[in-house]
Amino acid sequence: MPIEEIIEKSFNDLIKAITTDGTSSQLIFPHSNKGDVRHSEQELKQIFLRNVEEDKNYFYSIETPTEYGYRFKDSKNLEVDKNHKKGKHQAARFDVSLYTENKIESLASCIEFKHRNSKSICKDLLKLAKEVELTKEKKNFFVHYHYVKETSWKSDTFSNLFEKYSKSVDEIESKIENKEDLSKVIVYLVCIYGKDKSASTYHFSLADLKNNYTVGTKYSDLTDKSLFNEKIFNTEHSI
Repeated sequence: MPIEEIIEKSFNDLIKAITTDGTSSQLIFPHSNKGDVRHSEQELKQIFLRNVEEDKNYFYSIETPTEYGYRFKDSKNLEVDKNHKKGKHQAARFDVSLYTENKIESLASCIEFKHRNSKSICKDLLKLAKEVELTKEKKNFFVHYHYVKETSWKSDTFSNLFEKYSKSVDEIESKIENKEDLSKVIVYLVCIYGKDKSASTYHFSLADLKNNYTVGTKYSDLTDKSLFNEKIFNTEHSI
């Protein structure tokens, strides 16, 4: 199964695990000391790795050191060094790396997982865009997971999140020698609405986002949502 399909299956599995009160999975979501259910990217990553294991098309490593060196002072001071062995730059990490064979030389793709509206995603997108040239499949993935109680997320948070995506692309673009590499980094986003037991998923490349999304545009103002490949899920029906 292609990586894209494994991600989509993992989204479906996560949606079911949350919206069907755990009846479709043995995954338990822990509670904070205040009694709130805690959600993080770790649940999605574990589901994804389980699906990789079951699919058997890929091998994988976790917290994989990057090939290049990086210095992340802040979002506007991102530095990359391809020959960092003796310099001040240090290897970063990819959450998960996939391989076509049981050897490091067969790197297929790298994946970063995030939950909620993280303060900064520049360094994650930079790593994915810089090192996509080193992968066999010439594509890397940023897999983003939001859990919210209300579907009003679309009006309250959508424009802020996509503004962060867009500004992050602008900030890393000068570090990318081959601008076509922006088309090889794919964002997969799942938003799960706990109260309504529904969800929506999206996917798009960084290049598509840069070329087609205007910062500040609200979800309700989008006349063409085909850019985001939106899918709507309601667990009253089959997923």
